[in-house]
Amino acid sequence: MLLLAAAGLLAISRYYPAEVADVRARLAGPLDQVTSLVRAPLDPLRALAGRLGDQWDMEGELNRLRAENEELKGWQWRAQELERQLADLSRLTRVVAEPGLRFVTCRVRVRGLRPFSQSVLVNAGAREGIVTGMPVVNGAGLLGAVYEVGHVASRVRFLNDAASRVTVRIGRGGALAVAAGRSSPVLEITELERRFDIAAGDEVLTAGEEGGVPEGLKVGTVVKTSRGLAIRPAADPDRAEFVSVLLQKAPLQPGQSTAAAADFAEPSDHLGQSAPDLLPARDPPVLREER
Repeated sequence: MLLLAAAGLLAISRYYPAEVADVRARLAGPLDQVTSLVRAPLDPLRALAGRLGDQWDMEGELNRLRAENEELKGWQWRAQELERQLADLSRLTRVVAEPGLRFVTCRVRVRGLRPFSQSVLVNAGAREGIVTGMPVVNGAGLLGAVYEVGHVASRVRFLNDAASRVTVRIGRGGALAVAAGRSSPVLEITELERRFDIAAGDEVLTAGEEGGVPEGLKVGTVVKTSRGLAIRPAADPDRAEFVSVLLQKAPLQPGQSTAAAADFAEPSDHLGQSAPDLLPARDPPVLREER
């Protein structure tokens, strides 16, 4: 019936548009009052429906927050478990105390001028307990090692010297390799056991050698060059002014007694003759410290 009435009104408005418009204008006021009266009782129902919708949304948000809270409780439990394990490991590491490293701090006095040689002369020698093979460091990391010792002076070979070799571990996997100097700003990676385990940006640390360089000293970082992967040293030898020589026990040679190990590195003739001229008596004394 409503569809037929609507079709009839459309037909009448087509043929009598002025009369239909006049009737619509007259009925607009009374019909608006009627709709207002009908809508008034429905307003509370509409507000109740809105509140029910909001309550439904709040219920969903509350369920989501409860799920997140349960997940956070799980992470909290994992964190507490990891903290307990870390405390256990910390107690285990205190079972055997790590011995401290003694060192001598000295000044760089003369830099080597020979071709392909990256070395310096420092004002500390056998008088301070230095022997050949002892590592030399500064605040940035490993610089090199002592290779000639005099009574009051020693010669230090830097990592980038053509004759320098140091065993290192690269990256988290600890790939064992040898860092070789090539008289260039970077070190060549040789004798690498697992090349697929390293990438640019990996940290390089010393692997440790008996009677020589200890384990864990920072050497540098792996970088990519035109010739492949190489190691950029962390310590810049050109800016080294004060260095520290790590004092360690001299390695025993085959057939050498413990008493003779103290005289493992005798002052060389060259350094013994030139050291008094290079290091006058007014130089400040070498500092002895313990780390």
